[in-house]
Amino acid sequence: MGNESTDGGEGIEASGTGGDPASVEERYQKVFEYNNDAVMIVDFETESFVDVNPRACELLGYSREELLSMDPEDIHPDDIDRVREEFISQVKSEGTGFTDDLTCLTKDGEKVPTEVSGAALESTAGAADAEPRRMIAMLRDISGRVQTRRRLEQKVERLDRFAGIVSHDLQNPLSIIQGHAELARQTGDSEHFDAVEDAADRMEEMLSELLQLTREGDLIHEREDVDLDAIARNVWADCDMAPASLEVESSTTLRADRDRLHELLVNLFENARDHGGPSVTVRVGVLDGPELNGFYVADDGAGVPTDDEDDVFEWGHTTTGDGTGFGLAIVAEIAEAHGWEIGVEESADGGARFEIDGIDR
Repeated sequence: MGNESTDGGEGIEASGTGGDPASVEERYQKVFEYNNDAVMIVDFETESFVDVNPRACELLGYSREELLSMDPEDIHPDDIDRVREEFISQVKSEGTGFTDDLTCLTKDGEKVPTEVSGAALESTAGAADAEPRRMIAMLRDISGRVQTRRRLEQKVERLDRFAGIVSHDLQNPLSIIQGHAELARQTGDSEHFDAVEDAADRMEEMLSELLQLTREGDLIHEREDVDLDAIARNVWADCDMAPASLEVESSTTLRADRDRLHELLVNLFENARDHGGPSVTVRVGVLDGPELNGFYVADDGAGVPTDDEDDVFEWGHTTTGDGTGFGLAIVAEIAEAHGWEIGVEESADGGARFEIDGIDR
């Protein structure tokens, strides 16, 4: 399929340049050989490579001889139809062409994102109206640009999730403030203002953390030893879960980001109340098993329907009319950020049992 090439980039012809033809050819040859982009001379009729520069060999992993025995379809197997329709045809009709988001397949099978620009070369006759026989194509590796774009897209997605986490978790302290403010208005009892201040402090802390998360981009920060019994009871008090009840059946010390673990338990406790009713009983304990390192949060509520077990951690998934679908997604996000595994099954009481495993103790 390839055409035999002469030395010196034979496919590049210069016209109207003036000066010594040998000197002009030498300049073109140096541009061809030392270009930072992969440069290829392509024959329109046979769609074969007539000449390639060293950078093309470096980019694609083939020797010069190997590339000269190939054609564009070999290095653009997934995009060749688009190359013909959007690029080669444009060069033929307009004299120049360009396309981006083009994937090149290297000898090792690696896919390299590139952009390609090209220009038609004069026919042998050199007539102005003669159809060009060849074109020069310049491939540029845009892997760095693509990676930067992907990082930005991931950052935007992460920021959207962080915003969803905070907006969702602000609902609990906001509800506490509203409830105790109403009680203070009705009873005049000043102790309700203490609860309002505590909830306001929690909201301020969460907003501060959001700013930190958006700047640093990490959901999990420094880990420390956290006592499961202590943090479970602390979160329970913060959530103002009465008349629901909490039973800590066993405890251990976990290595975790305390604030994120706090949020994880808040969402599990609130999920139990939302689905199990105001008088739900929640049990917390250590996973029992030689290969298990973690804890569970179980309740005696309605449980998770079997059909929903694979979807409960998806963003936006909810089975209640007024739910946001964020709570359990936040739990999964925090667990994943720690490197933990989370699953759900039926509890001994017929409710839901969430198990978080893979925790350092």
